[in-house]
Amino acid sequence: MNTITARACLSALAGAACLLSPATWAQSPSDFTSQLRPRFHVGEGGTRYSLAERMQHYNVPGVAVAVLADGEVVYAQGFGVLQTGGSEPVDEHTVFSAGSVSKIATSALTLRLHDAGLLDINAPVSGQLRSWELPQSAFDNQAVTLRTILSHTAGFNIHGFPDFQPGEELPSVYQTLNGEPPARHGALELTFEPGSTYRYSGGGFTLAQLIITDQTGTAFESAAETHLFEPLGMSRSSFANPLPSSHGNIARAHDRDGQPAALPRGYETMPEMAASGLWVSASDMGLLVEALIDAYRGDGEYLEHATAVDMMSRVARTQHGLGPRIEHAGDQYFFHHAGANNSYQSWVEGHLATGDGLVVLTNGARGNGLHMEIRNAVADTMGWQINSAIRYPQIDVPVEMLEAMTGRYVVDDRVPLDHRQQMVSGIFAMELEVALVDGQLFAGAAGGDINIPLVPVSPTRFVIDGLGMREGVAELEFHRDATREVNSMSFHIANASSHYWRNE
Repeated sequence: MNTITARACLSALAGAACLLSPATWAQSPSDFTSQLRPRFHVGEGGTRYSLAERMQHYNVPGVAVAVLADGEVVYAQGFGVLQTGGSEPVDEHTVFSAGSVSKIATSALTLRLHDAGLLDINAPVSGQLRSWELPQSAFDNQAVTLRTILSHTAGFNIHGFPDFQPGEELPSVYQTLNGEPPARHGALELTFEPGSTYRYSGGGFTLAQLIITDQTGTAFESAAETHLFEPLGMSRSSFANPLPSSHGNIARAHDRDGQPAALPRGYETMPEMAASGLWVSASDMGLLVEALIDAYRGDGEYLEHATAVDMMSRVARTQHGLGPRIEHAGDQYFFHHAGANNSYQSWVEGHLATGDGLVVLTNGARGNGLHMEIRNAVADTMGWQINSAIRYPQIDVPVEMLEAMTGRYVVDDRVPLDHRQQMVSGIFAMELEVALVDGQLFAGAAGGDINIPLVPVSPTRFVIDGLGMREGVAELEFHRDATREVNSMSFHIANASSHYWRNE
């Protein structure tokens, strides 16, 4: 049995907290490869799968995994091949497109530059831009700071970006911000008062990319090399797009059927580098997770301790700290982020109290299902108290009870936005409708398709299988009073909730 050394006491904002006993795991980290499982199962036990079986199931030819314990990478390994039909193996140094996991790297770089006095995350960005100006808007441009950009509360549009195929003309950062061809979206603009609510914005991170260039006087990818990759020893990482083939050991792109994509080169280009353009290996990404955990604990040198605590403190009206998503439940406190480009799916997390962590990189368009099952397997193997298996109980809810839950539900505006966390926009601001079809409840946005099945785990709690599973279980809870009437419900994902009144 491997035993992690006793955890160090952690200095936090509210004072000191100490984990009194060492953590142990009964298996080697490599044993996760026979323990893959979905989050939900029917009946007792649940089926376990091998990694090879699930790679085949999800049509993912290659995957690389790194596992951390007590703030150190204790395992890094690659599986499968760089490209279907080939024989070159994936290893821990193979680089994959990280998708939006790039935002963790960009946030760390931004905060490093803030610590060095090369930019200011709290000052208006308008004063830090040299080569571009924010467009005029009905909102307060002076309230836009890098702090609001990193937490996705600045108010910018443009959720994400399409990838570019080999040979296609690439937009400059200015064309991306202006929405000019060959960019394939509209211009960056403010859609609400900065700080007032949440909207995930890769466009905002592209603006951060330009600020870093303007303030350092170097290209973004060069600034990352100097201020991020070199200090952390991330020798295989790059923001270069397109990535030159000379970089070597590159996981090639694959579509949902597992067939090679982006030919003839074999991988796409992501010119919006800060938002989605990182190329990284599992071992390199593990070094970044190490550095962020160490800085939070006050043991590292990459970020100042106060800056790391700031980074890992959840910002109201969003799920994010300054970059990563933040989740907590009981004594668990961790950051995470998923990444999804056309042909690559990735996952990164770091547990701030225990120092545990995980990196999963895949080169298939369906890799998100795979990395979630790998996460479950690693958590079980390492003894992490997250993502426990959920068994669907055999519940026969009377039809009259189900009928009482149907109808339209409107958001309860009396609940402050700060209390809703990230559940403040998008579907969480819409009316929802619940319908009964052939004895089963379904949900959806009112006026749209009501086709999302609700699976009962108690007479009044229903899991939404497949929604919110990266961050946690999504469920609807109906509140039934003593007269057997249902007048309200709550929508839960992980540790966030949104509340609704029934409006028939």
